[in-house]
Amino acid sequence: MAMMIVTPSILLSNLRQCSLGRIGVRRQRLSSCFSSASSSSSDDLVLTNVDEDAGIAILTMNRPPANSLSLEMNKAILTSIKTIESNPKIQSTILASSNPTIFSAGLDVSELVSPDMDRLPQFWNSLQQIYIDLYGSRLATVAAIRGHAPAAGCFLAMACDYRVMSAGWQAGKKNHVPTIGLNETKLGIAAPSWMGQLLVRTIGFRQAELALAMGTLFPPEE
Repeated sequence: MAMMIVTPSILLSNLRQCSLGRIGVRRQRLSSCFSSASSSSSDDLVLTNVDEDAGIAILTMNRPPANSLSLEMNKAILTSIKTIESNPKIQSTILASSNPTIFSAGLDVSELVSPDMDRLPQFWNSLQQIYIDLYGSRLATVAAIRGHAPAAGCFLAMACDYRVMSAGWQAGKKNHVPTIGLNETKLGIAAPSWMGQLLVRTIGFRQAELALAMGTLFPPEE
């Protein structure tokens, strides 16, 4: 999994100090530090902090306990992305989590178990729209990952230009080391084909083939 590894104590300070650039067809470049102004959307499912002087916005997922992706959560993320992109002074956004141990646990299973058949197409459309809006954004996008990012949590990170992942930390007697990957096969299901293709573009065909078959969750050093 292509990402930078840092310790949690310097994760945000590194982001404050870094100069970010787009890759491939990404067009914008910037040098920046962090934000102060803040706003929220959809009953605080997403928190947005904006620093126009630095040109950076932080989109923080805030749906306890695990930032699972429901229709409402997807819509809140989409609204926040649109709001950030509409500000010409902002040139980059950082996708983060308010929960230090979980970036996002993936899809909200209540959307998939005995689903409302009118709601289900809206849910899948909103999830794919997040991919389109993040991956195709004019902004330089960075996923700041302190906690676990399985399944669709991994998808959110891969939809960004860059991924910055904590190397882990000690919480009492427990050592917290985050993991990331598309682990759907361990649950007896398959990742959507378009999500699998995103993994191929991130880590290469052979590694992605093995990871999808085994449901691999990668530690930070990998």
